[in-house]
Amino acid sequence: MTVVVAALSALTLAAPSVPPSAAVAEGDWPQYLGPTRDGVAPWPEESFTWPADGPQIVWRVETGPGYGGVAIADGEVFLFDREKDEGDVLRVFDLASGEELWAEGYEQKGRLNFDGSRTVPTVVGNRVFTASGFGPVACFDREEQTLAWIVDVGEELGGVQPMFGWCVHPVAYDDVVLAGPLGASTGVVALDQETGNVRWETGHVGFSHSAPSLVTWAGRDQLLFNTCPKSGSGQDEAAPGTIWSFDPKTGETLWRHDLTLCRLPIPAPIVIDDNTLFATGGYRAGSVLLRTKDAKAKGVAFEEVFRSTRGAQIHAPFLYEDHIYALVNENYTNSRRRRGEGGLVCFDLSGKEKWRTGDDPNFGRGGLVRVADAFLVQDGFQGDLAAVRATPEGYEELGRFEPFEIRQRDGQLWAPPAISGTKILMRSQSELVCVELAP
Repeated sequence: MTVVVAALSALTLAAPSVPPSAAVAEGDWPQYLGPTRDGVAPWPEESFTWPADGPQIVWRVETGPGYGGVAIADGEVFLFDREKDEGDVLRVFDLASGEELWAEGYEQKGRLNFDGSRTVPTVVGNRVFTASGFGPVACFDREEQTLAWIVDVGEELGGVQPMFGWCVHPVAYDDVVLAGPLGASTGVVALDQETGNVRWETGHVGFSHSAPSLVTWAGRDQLLFNTCPKSGSGQDEAAPGTIWSFDPKTGETLWRHDLTLCRLPIPAPIVIDDNTLFATGGYRAGSVLLRTKDAKAKGVAFEEVFRSTRGAQIHAPFLYEDHIYALVNENYTNSRRRRGEGGLVCFDLSGKEKWRTGDDPNFGRGGLVRVADAFLVQDGFQGDLAAVRATPEGYEELGRFEPFEIRQRDGQLWAPPAISGTKILMRSQSELVCVELAP
């Protein structure tokens, strides 16, 4: 690792905050990365304890292939799935039993590079919003169990499909839902939640496989979005990119920062404090900690505090007690001879690597969430669930569990997990599993 600028010697951390979009009930995980959009789950205890008898399977159901995780609201589980090569479908299950309550969808023929859905539904009251890799953004009525409206961001808004399909999770803000056509003239749009009509749109922003991150930073709501100049080939090399900040009320560009990062950006930047962001990417892009002297200025200027050669390809990193935790696995480290260069890593805020697991364990490109003082990590190869204490002192595994019956050498289990109460829901390429974690 190369430290480019002096360490953060006088950094005062402020817990990153998230602007509200709707009331969230206890036990809900209503969108990508949960109720606060940061992958942190409410937990009944201050410290996580692995159950003495191990976790228990509550239920499992068959699904199509895909990479989109679930949303949870009011005791119901929402999965965006595919009817093989024929259509997109929203499937709704009972959280307690796994019974399928209803399903509704629309025709969407074709197959994407890496088959299946990409995104997590977003639930706001009676509405469920979905985003297809083929372009349609849809709203479903929970009470009527019907499709309320649909907008194809490619055909209707001039969007251009990225290399692996559109991957922008719907983001709810006030009375709009945000989507990403990523076209030559329209980059990000706000759609009226009730009608689907366009309320505002930005100009061209580039391409992305990321999702806009809605945060409150430097005292104002902002939409942070990672993009690259064009849809890349996925070669293992860093590339020019941009972090955009938009006003989610109007679409106005608040600032932009050009940097060398990732040809195919996926994880969104995370807030460290009111002047500091952390960005990461796969394809040998690495990671960078960015600091500005005045985040409220027009045209924010950043300096690099540190840059690491290690980067997370798919899932967002976490800030916890002055340390950054990330799964720094990607295409480059996927081969067995290079897995020792990846694994779960812990950085301090000067860029020092406190520890890294390498190939023991590696976890692949699986997902992770934080519960209290631990991370629940889903292995991306075979789906094993591990609980890891969040401490800079060293890797401490609390327990491990095998939830999936079908185990493959690389099952591409990349969907983000979801938490409701003491249950975790995990998706493979063929099933959705609900696991009870309570002791």
